[in-house]
Amino acid sequence: MSSVVELTDAERRAGLSISILCIAVAALAIGLTFPLLALLLEAKDYSGTAIGINSAMGPLGILLASAFVPDWIARFGAKRFIVFCIVSSGVIMILFKVLDWYEVWLCLRLLSGIVMAGLFVASESWINQVAQSDQRGRVMAIYNVALSAGFASGPLLLGAVGVDGWAPFLIGAAIMFVAAIPMAFIKVVAPRFEGTPSFSVLTYVRIAPTLVGAILLYAMIENSTSAMLPVFGRHTGLADDAALAMLSAVVIGGMFFAYPVGWLADRFDKIRLMMILGVIGVIGALIIPFTVDNLWLCYGVLFVWGGAGASLYTIALALQGERFSGADLVTANAAFGVLYGIGSLIGPALTGTAMDLDDPNGYAWVMAAICAVFVVFTIIRQRAKRRGNMG
Repeated sequence: MSSVVELTDAERRAGLSISILCIAVAALAIGLTFPLLALLLEAKDYSGTAIGINSAMGPLGILLASAFVPDWIARFGAKRFIVFCIVSSGVIMILFKVLDWYEVWLCLRLLSGIVMAGLFVASESWINQVAQSDQRGRVMAIYNVALSAGFASGPLLLGAVGVDGWAPFLIGAAIMFVAAIPMAFIKVVAPRFEGTPSFSVLTYVRIAPTLVGAILLYAMIENSTSAMLPVFGRHTGLADDAALAMLSAVVIGGMFFAYPVGWLADRFDKIRLMMILGVIGVIGALIIPFTVDNLWLCYGVLFVWGGAGASLYTIALALQGERFSGADLVTANAAFGVLYGIGSLIGPALTGTAMDLDDPNGYAWVMAAICAVFVVFTIIRQRAKRRGNMG
């Protein structure tokens, strides 16, 4: 079992604070890196397809590596492994500038995805293991807000620094190295993920199908929205700043609703909350195309819709920590990484195809459809469980 029961309240707070701070600062550097590489490739006249392939290497690395993370954590320990992942990310950031060739960047993006898989699986397992059961929803909400704030701040920092020269690469690497300092040098008790997993990453699909659906839905919404919502806005006739503001509304909504939904998750049935969020996802997506003529109404709809989508992840993480502990928790979080990678690859491709068929509203129809599939599946799953037909 976990070592959480052996922690004092002070040790638990210190562990949570350091791990959340560490991942939030790292997210800032990651949020700077993604647009930086895309803009540099565009400036070199690479095609949209080439830029898209480069961007997809990160999720592919997450997909390929996540299943191996539990073994790496067991071998090196959570604290040492997290520090290794963060420092490695900083080194990779410098290598992007030193080895400035497209083909090499593909390999570096793949390697970066592998390191990210280790960082997020280890950090989320740490936070989930240490959080007390009656506060887990709120703790995971704070983690989600910190993560989102880091990602959202990255492009703002890049805008201030610019994309030219060594500056953005050195700053990104420096942020990563700074992120490793608290975990490396402040005394904090790391949780032990003891025992042998009772299932594998592959059999997780059978163990927790509703959570599988939730993380796939979240990954598809997040990555499809990041890639295609500004394109949707531009294709409706909006200026670029207004189209980008649509994405900002989604991100801010996710940050705003995370803690209230986490509070609800600590008090009410988490599966039912996820179904409600899925219904909001369906309704919000269907409304989006009809609000673009009234920008403030559109931003308001996207604010609520983005909050619902991001909160799925908060509840899924809380439910994960409620159901699993020890080695099982790390394996379950590794499965999340694999599923996130799959959703990250499928979502943008699906919405892009839909927009080719129905430009630009195909984006909204796909978002509504995948939310509806999740809601229907979850209802069927819960009814079957009540009848005793499923475990």
